[in-house]
Amino acid sequence: MTGEAWVLDEITVSVSGVFTTYHRLETPSGVLGELTLPAFRSEGRFCTADGRELVMRRTSWWRGWHELREGGVGVGTARPRGFWRRKMDVEFRGRMYELAPVGFWARDWRLADEAGVAILEVRPRGAFRRGARIKILGPIDTDLLAFTYYLVNARWQEEGAAAAAAASS
Repeated sequence: MTGEAWVLDEITVSVSGVFTTYHRLETPSGVLGELTLPAFRSEGRFCTADGRELVMRRTSWWRGWHELREGGVGVGTARPRGFWRRKMDVEFRGRMYELAPVGFWARDWRLADEAGVAILEVRPRGAFRRGARIKILGPIDTDLLAFTYYLVNARWQEEGAAAAAAASS
């Protein structure tokens, strides 16, 4: 079963927890689902409001590959590309998408379809607030929306770790 398609203005992601974090995706009409990311594991679980469970995990640390599975079946993959490896090719249920930062230094990310039309933007809630705001620009499947947020969150974690390592040396 696939997720339903959303055409909303904005979704707010609230984050709680310290070692295991809980990312609650909230729409104006209610909770869309919750992504659980344990600190010391390479996978997260997204539980939808209708009870489905999606598993998102990193399949290759060196290459930065990720996958989305439902019921043990792969439904999506993401692989970085480009010289700086900041853009990602996202394949979801047979369709290709591109996930790329908006600008070189920005922390905002945009998902575009095969034709290059932006369908989703993810940006941090603020400098001192955990979570994100997801702006939906076109029709998008709930599962792809959750996978995109997971990927952006993973990139933010990598950027934060790199900045901390640079500051300590």
